[in-house]
Amino acid sequence: MFRMLEVTQSSPLGFSEAVREAVDELLRAGEKVHFFVVQEQRGAVRDGAVKEFQVVLKVAVEGQSG
Repeated sequence: MFRMLEVTQSSPLGFSEAVREAVDELLRAGEKVHFFVVQEQRGAVRDGAVKEFQVVLKVAVEGQSG
């Protein structure tokens, strides 16, 4: 059985890096990640330049909540 987590992460480097950081953080926390779906991508512009890339993921991890 999988639990679905919603995770938000950002990176100054790009969307792919934000995804990788989100998944890596879950793995470091001991979660057994099976797959993810990118739900949303957005970014921030400051002083006329793109400064941040943000993703919202749904991540399937092994186990049941509670």
